[in-house]
Amino acid sequence: MKLWPRRAGGQLALLLILVLLVAQIITIAILAGERQGALRSASLEHVLQRVTDAYTLLDTTDPERQERILRALSSPSLQLSIDPSAHLTNDLSPTMTEQLAIELGLPREQVRAAMEADKQECLSWHESEQDEHDERAKHDDHEQHLEDEERREHRKEREEERQEKRQECPPILSVSLALPTGQWVNARAQPPAPSWLWLKATLTSVGITAILLILTLLLAIRHILRPVNELSNAAHAFGRGEKVRIPERGPEDIREVTRAFNQMQHQVSRAQEDRGRLLAALAHDLRTPITSMRLRVEMLPEGEDRDRLLETLQEMQHLAEATLDFIRGSTTEQHRRYDLATLLDSLCGDLQEMGMAVEYEDSPRCVLQGQPEAVKRALRNLIENAVNYGQRAVVKLDATEKEAVITITDQGPGIPEAERERVFQPFYRLEQSRSRETGGAGLGLAIARTLIRGMGGDIRLDTGSEDQGLQVSVTLPKTG
Repeated sequence: MKLWPRRAGGQLALLLILVLLVAQIITIAILAGERQGALRSASLEHVLQRVTDAYTLLDTTDPERQERILRALSSPSLQLSIDPSAHLTNDLSPTMTEQLAIELGLPREQVRAAMEADKQECLSWHESEQDEHDERAKHDDHEQHLEDEERREHRKEREEERQEKRQECPPILSVSLALPTGQWVNARAQPPAPSWLWLKATLTSVGITAILLILTLLLAIRHILRPVNELSNAAHAFGRGEKVRIPERGPEDIREVTRAFNQMQHQVSRAQEDRGRLLAALAHDLRTPITSMRLRVEMLPEGEDRDRLLETLQEMQHLAEATLDFIRGSTTEQHRRYDLATLLDSLCGDLQEMGMAVEYEDSPRCVLQGQPEAVKRALRNLIENAVNYGQRAVVKLDATEKEAVITITDQGPGIPEAERERVFQPFYRLEQSRSRETGGAGLGLAIARTLIRGMGGDIRLDTGSEDQGLQVSVTLPKTG
């Protein structure tokens, strides 16, 4: 769902807005019903009060002055008249009749009341209904050729339009009150429709409240989730090999998570350092017996056994040096900013001066945060492998907003897809072109991927262009 926010702050804010919107709609609907009912009742009471006041005044006034009083009290919403007979032939609203009789002190038979719809207003609606009926009759012949399904759909649409146009007939209050002279005071009034002006003020108040509440929530969420964002950034930095300690702040549950992350980071870093020191000590301690054995073997008479022993000691010394080189590069260098394009240009230039067939395509500046010496060591291993086993290496750098991608392509026999993951295992060698006889201790790719992954990147092996050779893709994250 594209409209649903991905972050916790946006989700909480959207949920609050939806809940607030639904709650306010329900509240306004309930308030509107009760308020409109109260206003309608108050309007009716006001009209009845005007009718009773008019009757009392006419009952106590001389007949020659009653006509002027009728003109003065009548209005578009209230028509008063004194007639020989009552306009209402019978009582249609017993409750209202009872109320008027008690208030005026008249017998029930001298009071008649009715609340009915305005026939004139309803007539206009019925006329429009008749017009629609006639219009439908005119089009019946045209609809004969339509299919049954289309005809039913057409009728359904017309019915919906008719329901939308239909209006409720406005109520009219009619009252007939008998005078002591035998005449009747006939009143016809239309209670004013309840005003909806209150809704504007209510919506304004609700809108202001919602805006203030949402702003307060967003500020609170931002303050509460700030430690979470710091924790996320620290986790990414730790994945790149950086050591970042997060200050413990925010709610207590977030403090506990931060405290656990700091402890985990400390324990993992200490374990890595202990392992590095142990491997370094072992590799260093191997030098002494290897050197001693080499001196003793060199004193032996020349022969096949002596040459094999010297080759074995040479290989052991190479393994010890490679292990020390790996440990120095992955544990001691500090993280700093560097330009990857400049590093590649310098590295390829050095290899070209050594006589290697290396081609580098110039690329724009690409600044990363990491361990440049470790990156250089890893890329050097990969480029040298490409030259040794693939005749020549073509190096290219591409950068996006989030990562930098270095591709190294050779023209060698490549690596079978089933072996591409196994070649990253320490001391693993292919039996054919990349065998022990071609040189190497089987640590080059393992060291390279360990160094790159230590900075949050990765190495992938694919088939080169035109389905020949090997293409090595190295990705490194861009952190600024």
